[in-house]
Amino acid sequence: MQIRKRFWFAVACAATATPFLSTAVSAEGLDGSSDIVCSVMDVVGCVEGAGCMQGRADSFDLPGFVILDAKKKVMRGSYESGNEAVSPVKNMERNGDHLVLQGVENSRGWEFAINTKTGLMSAAVVGDAISFLVFGACTAI
Repeated sequence: MQIRKRFWFAVACAATATPFLSTAVSAEGLDGSSDIVCSVMDVVGCVEGAGCMQGRADSFDLPGFVILDAKKKVMRGSYESGNEAVSPVKNMERNGDHLVLQGVENSRGWEFAINTKTGLMSAAVVGDAISFLVFGACTAI
């Protein structure tokens, strides 16, 4: 249990520091060749017919941290409640300055675009009558 706490502390520190790192440092490993952790900073949730609302990940019951396991090609989400979710990456492609990841989970499609130079991340989760736009920062671990 102590090792797990230390791991998540290291993940939180790494994700928090990402925006302050130089471009050369943050770019290394963001090409999908190594594991990546992303911190979710802002979320916009939209419901058909009801409009959109902005908040944090926990406001929408979304994970605050997402980890790409590059070898197993899965995304792991860590919720504030302690629960975790695992979703297979169906497509992982380097396109220009971005690593693009795509998958399907619980009848919803998702896509992440990680800037390999800055570490900034945008993601979308779309489903039946509800969609989320997610913004954050990533770093290789």
